[in-house]
Parts: sequence; structure tokens; C-alpha cells
Amino acid sequence: MVEYVHPDDRERTLARNREVRQGGRAVHFENRYRCKDDSYKWLPLNAVADLDRETIYSVARDVTHRKAAEAERDRLVGELQSALAEVRTLQEILPICSSCKKLRDDENYWHTVEGYISAHNDTRFSHGICPSCYTTTVEPQLEQMDTSVFRGEQRMRFLIVQDHLNKA
Repeated sequence: MVEYVHPDDRERTLARNREVRQGGRAVHFENRYRCKDDSYKWLPLNAVADLDRETIYSVARDVTHRKAAEAERDRLVGELQSALAEVRTLQEILPICSSCKKLRDDENYWHTVEGYISAHNDTRFSHGICPSCYTTTVEPQLEQMDTSVFRGEQRMRFLIVQDHLNKA
């Protein structure tokens, strides 16, 4: 009989056969058996030995269609899990405008970074200028500005801001 057992199932089948021959039982023992057309059928079997008569009684039924359905279900579950993982990844992506840096919410509205973050948690913002932006943007603009256009109070505020930025 072992020549009809699928090669991947032979070792298990021989071990279970030895157990049954020694008085044990095989209950719902599944393996694959080769058919005339060289296809394989899944057969769960129950077997018990009659040691006095040196006979093994067994009953099996073909569950190949059920196994195929289970394999298809497992394949589909795997695909769904993969799709769910992709959806979770996409949910973690936050669309941002490459020009103005506004963020798009789930309802397709665009918000400033500060507005979006503030709406989604308790974060408060304070604004400043980083050293890199000061060097590349603010400082060149300050150098080009003519301070004579400012008068009185405006000139004083400009000089205070300029002094503050120089210390940053």
C-alpha cells in the first residue's frame, strides 16, 4: 500500500501503520493516495487492528474537494491579509503639497501643517526661524532692504527684529 502513498506522506503513514499493527488506532489520519491517472486524493482514515486475526480494519473517504476548498480559502485569506496590510500602509501616508506644504485630510480638504496637527492632537506651535533658513533666506533679504524706508516706530521694530535674528 505504501507505494500508493504520496512521497511527502510516506514516513508519517509508515509510522502510523506500525502503531496500528501494535494495537494502536488511527483516528482521522489524513494522507494522499495516488490514483490510476497519477492524480492524488486526500483520504482521512480510521483504522484499528484485530491482533488475534492479524487484520487491520480501516475506513476512508475522499475529501479532496474539501481540501481544495480549504486551500483556496487559505489563499484568499492570505490575499485579504496582504491587501489589509497595504491599506494600513496607505492610511499612514499623509498627502502633502510639494509646493505650499499643505496637508490633505481624509475629506480632501487642504490644511496648513500647523492647522492639521493641531486639529488631530493637543500640540501647540511656536514659530521661529532655523539657522539654515536664516542664512539662506532671511539674511539675504535683510541685506537688500533699505532701512531708510522705515520711519519712527516701524524702524525701531525692524531694528529689534534684525538684532534678534542676528543673535539666533
